[in-house]
Order: sequence, then structure tokens, then C-alpha cells
Amino acid sequence: MAECTPVLRALLAVLLCVLTLVMLTCLVRAVRGPRYTDRLTALNLICTVVVLMVCILSYLLEASYLVDVAILYGLLNLLAVAVLSRISVGRHRERRRRGR
Repeated sequence: MAECTPVLRALLAVLLCVLTLVMLTCLVRAVRGPRYTDRLTALNLICTVVVLMVCILSYLLEASYLVDVAILYGLLNLLAVAVLSRISVGRHRERRRRGR
């Protein structure tokens, strides 16, 4: 790994704080909604931010195994969003059929 200078370490620490605020904002959107798709998008963004945070922590802590954890978490995020999107589309089609 490349050497981490004090300036870079401070910059990454600030970036982690900003990403935490982004994650909390997305959590508010996920709770408040108002639609199911808003919640799904917020959940996807939260998972993406977590992957980014784990990668930054991997660099700061010099623990390369955390990159593997981030990749695995990203793949699980992809799978979860695909399944939840499929459920959402199925519900939407069901409502349309009932409405006709």
C-alpha cells in the first residue's frame, strides 16, 4: 500500500465524517419515504456509502482484508436491490391488474 501522510489521513477522516452525514440523511429518507421506491433508493445509497467507508478504513488501518469484505458487501447489496426491485415491480403490476 502507498504511504499515508498526515495530511491524507486528516482528509480521509474528514471524508469519513461527511460520508456519515450522507448516510444519516439517507436513513432519514428511508424512514420518511413517502414511497417504497424512495426507501429502496435510500437503502441502496446507504449500502454504497458503507462500501466506500469500508474501503477508506481499509486504507487507513492498512488492513487489506477489509477490501474483500467491501466487495462481498457490495455484491450482497446488488443482490438485495435486485430482489427488492423485482418485488416492487410485481406489486405495481398486481395493483394495475386489480385497478382495471
